[in-house]
Amino acid sequence: MLKIVLTALLLLAALITRAESNEELKTVYKLPIWLDQVKRVCPWKSQAGEGYIRVLRTETGGRHQLYLQWIRKGIAGSPTQAISTVQVEELAKDLAVKIEMPAAHLDPGQCRLTARAENITTERRYDMVIVAKGPGKYELQTTMLYNGNL
Repeated sequence: MLKIVLTALLLLAALITRAESNEELKTVYKLPIWLDQVKRVCPWKSQAGEGYIRVLRTETGGRHQLYLQWIRKGIAGSPTQAISTVQVEELAKDLAVKIEMPAAHLDPGQCRLTARAENITTERRYDMVIVAKGPGKYELQTTMLYNGNL
């Protein structure tokens, strides 16, 4: 009798686990198709909490956009959540580029993201540095690269 009860409990646990993973999988299918890549980069810590920065790259019409998202880890049972999400506006307005996913470098008080980009019409190349500071705050530095033969 004990074996039957244990077997039933194991089967029930397996079914619950499988149902939970199916629910998680369903949420993945709800992600927009224009979301190209997501990368977790620098950790951050403040008096209000701690977490990490996430970079999201999207693609529409051959053009990439970048979003920066500050994620705060849950405290005392509360869920992990995004506390700030910003679009790198310069890429949306002024620069039509394809950009590689940035490499992250953690500096004191900021996260420095470096990437190479290429204009989708002129093929001009750029080195870009995004300095992410507190939630919702960033600076973009762009350097235009010249072709060789100088």
